[in-house]
Amino acid sequence: MTYEVIGLDTNVIIAALDSRDVHHEAAVAFLEAHAFDFLTLPAAVYAEVLVLPEAKLAKRFLEAYRLRPVFAGMDGPAVWELAAQRYTRYVANRRRSRGGRPRRILADFLIGAQALALPGTGYVPALATLDAGFFKKYFPELRVYDLVS
Repeated sequence: MTYEVIGLDTNVIIAALDSRDVHHEAAVAFLEAHAFDFLTLPAAVYAEVLVLPEAKLAKRFLEAYRLRPVFAGMDGPAVWELAAQRYTRYVANRRRSRGGRPRRILADFLIGAQALALPGTGYVPALATLDAGFFKKYFPELRVYDLVS
């Protein structure tokens, strides 16, 4: 049997919090369908949630779904180096395609890198997101749950 450790991207939390968000129902349905799975909140996602205008509501929401921040892997260089490596590749791709200045921030890459680092032996790293194309391109090792399709 294969077990997954599913990291949640910030956009999933934001969509679940906002009943007017076009992806609200998909985000809530995913959280409810995976309520008994090992859902994690990467450190960068937790930081992004804390600066939302509805931060108090967000914290209550996280508690209701038993979503706690995970800081595993953030104390050593591996996650940071992987994030920097993938970000460097992204920047090079933007320049090569004449796409202009980078539109992504390093936190996006930290989310992907930490999602890869979280599982232990026998677990499959996964991430639920509304931005699957990005994570599939820069973190192909991740099992990506695309909540948009």
